[in-house]
Amino acid sequence: MNILITGSAGFFGNYVTNYFVNKGHNIIGMDNLSRKGSELNSKIQIENRKVNFIKCDISNVQELKSCLKEKKFDWIVNCAADPSVLSGFNNSSRKLIDNNLISTINLLEICKDIKCGFILMSTSKVYSIKELSKIDKFEESNRFSLINNCGIKESFSTDSPISLYGSTKLTSEILAKEYSQMFNFPLWINRCGVIAGAGQFGKIDQGVFSFWIYSWLRKTPLKYIGFGGNGKQVRDIVHPFDICEVINRQIQDRNLEEDPIYNIGGGDENSMSLKELSDWCYTNIRKDDNIVTSSSDERPFDIPIFVMDSTKAKKRWGFKITYSKNQILEEIKYYAVNNPKFIEYLYS
Repeated sequence: MNILITGSAGFFGNYVTNYFVNKGHNIIGMDNLSRKGSELNSKIQIENRKVNFIKCDISNVQELKSCLKEKKFDWIVNCAADPSVLSGFNNSSRKLIDNNLISTINLLEICKDIKCGFILMSTSKVYSIKELSKIDKFEESNRFSLINNCGIKESFSTDSPISLYGSTKLTSEILAKEYSQMFNFPLWINRCGVIAGAGQFGKIDQGVFSFWIYSWLRKTPLKYIGFGGNGKQVRDIVHPFDICEVINRQIQDRNLEEDPIYNIGGGDENSMSLKELSDWCYTNIRKDDNIVTSSSDERPFDIPIFVMDSTKAKKRWGFKITYSKNQILEEIKYYAVNNPKFIEYLYS
């Protein structure tokens, strides 16, 4: 197949690109290279004759049309996004909307014209922050835990507030469904939990597991923020490869479904608190009791616990976790230790 992958030089997009190259597909990779580190991935893709990499700002419709002139493809996998829940602050709201929403509309127009399939990589951040804060939970010595281990299903509330970032992704989902039904092209929407693995760019608001490990390796101070400053807030974690396996099945299915939305996350079995992550770093990297401090500050849009229920994706696509949380953390650490220049470059 001919596949266009947008955001191909980002952390997740790079995994998707490499995965489908290895599957023997013809890949057009596209990225505006706005995220530090993406230019390193694009360089490798340019050197790979199996990837036709194009630097392009897909939020600019004229530039996008010029970049794709006379190019044909069967699917678009949209991995391009400003992926931080804190995006939109400091007068950057319009840039966020351009990157996440306008770019999606431009791609949907292409799907309308050539009837190629569309896969939208969405996010768990579309779920209501207010309702997530009310979830029944109990507090343990090193984490918050859900009562009955019941994770968040696709039917959970998406009422505001969900952040400007979440709003751009939710609006993209709604428009994608309308375009698909009206113009008759296949669509799959994947709401992903926290994605982590080797080579992640790693920031506190996007890529926290990698950021924590990199900081521990670099002896950079860390801080527990919010919820008493004890690091008990919990997220689940999923490896890019396990998501790619789902996408691989999706591109082989051109059926139109009324409800094409699927949660893809680590679930309770692959969940971890910041305190547990610090304990892992203490055991596996360095016995340092002074690197993490506490703060009484609160972060906007933060929640105490988020764990996905991916039952629907398991039934429809055979989704399963093949990378445990410990395997993912070990992979991140191994890559960082063996690529110190990459890590230093990210934070220079």
